[in-house]
Parts: sequence; structure tokens; C-alpha cells
Amino acid sequence: MYVVKKKRSSKCTDGSSIYEYTLSDPVDKPFIDILETLGKIEKRELGGLLMFTFRKEDWLTLKGMSDDSIFYTTFQSSDSKSAEEFIENLLTTYNRQKRPE
Repeated sequence: MYVVKKKRSSKCTDGSSIYEYTLSDPVDKPFIDILETLGKIEKRELGGLLMFTFRKEDWLTLKGMSDDSIFYTTFQSSDSKSAEEFIENLLTTYNRQKRPE
């Protein structure tokens, strides 16, 4: 799994930005399970799909739905580099678990 496209969809008045990430594959349960080990996650089942909101301390929020290849992140502009690194590490961890070396 990798990022196909990333675009800023909104800029909030508090200085945070919302980015839309399009992935090469849809989010699945193992992806959500990894998020659970990295921060706080709220899940809600809706018609067989799992909606989730992940929070990493007070600086990053990631929202999405299972079987969808798009998720949204919200973070302060000053945390942009840390957010990028977090997404990269998340996908690296996911890919290693899906295809062990």
C-alpha cells in the first residue's frame, strides 16, 4: 500500500490543515489494527463497514472507513513534517506486516 495522491482539502482558521490521502489499496482491518497500537482510536460499524477516527496525542487526527482507499488527516501546519513521517511509518509498518521479509 502506498499514497497515490495527497491534496489539501481545507485550511482551518486555527491554522490546521485537512489533507485527503488516496491510497493504492482500500483500508482494511490490519491497517486499523496498527492504528490502535499507535494512539487512540474510535470505531463505529455502519452497514458492515468500519468508520474510524484515530488521534495521535493532540497533534494528528486521521479519519476514514474500511474498504475505502481515501482517508483524511488534520494537523497544524507546524506539524506537517511530523505528520508526513507518521503516515510514511504507518504504511511501512502495514506493508511489512502484509508481506513479511
